[in-house]
Amino acid sequence: MLALAACQRAHTAPPLPAIDWRTSPLDLNLRGMNGKSYLFRCPAGKPAPESVTGSGVYTDASSICAAAAHAGAIDSQRGGVVMIQILPGQDDYRSSTQNFIRSAEYAHAWGGSFAVLSTTDFDAGRKP
Repeated sequence: MLALAACQRAHTAPPLPAIDWRTSPLDLNLRGMNGKSYLFRCPAGKPAPESVTGSGVYTDASSICAAAAHAGAIDSQRGGVVMIQILPGQDDYRSSTQNFIRSAEYAHAWGGSFAVLSTTDFDAGRKP
């Protein structure tokens, strides 16, 4: 009976917020929520040029979906579920090319950051 209740809760969970390829944590007023993790659903799409700043740790003005594609968490042609963790600002942000996406460098301090996390734990937790 307990397994059935858990299964019903999993099916009644609210849908993940859908965002577009321009949405950043800054747009969602997440700055300062350091340590908190958030899940989003990215549609299939394509990162706009210079929509990602940083590598591994991104400025909170970066596109969540573009950073997830840069980090390899989603395939931009299919979209998918993205988990991010809000982090404090960094002194600078490095650039890199990963998964055919070139991120920008920012050699100055920025007030907020985020990292793209694996959704493996989330996916395992949603299965009844």
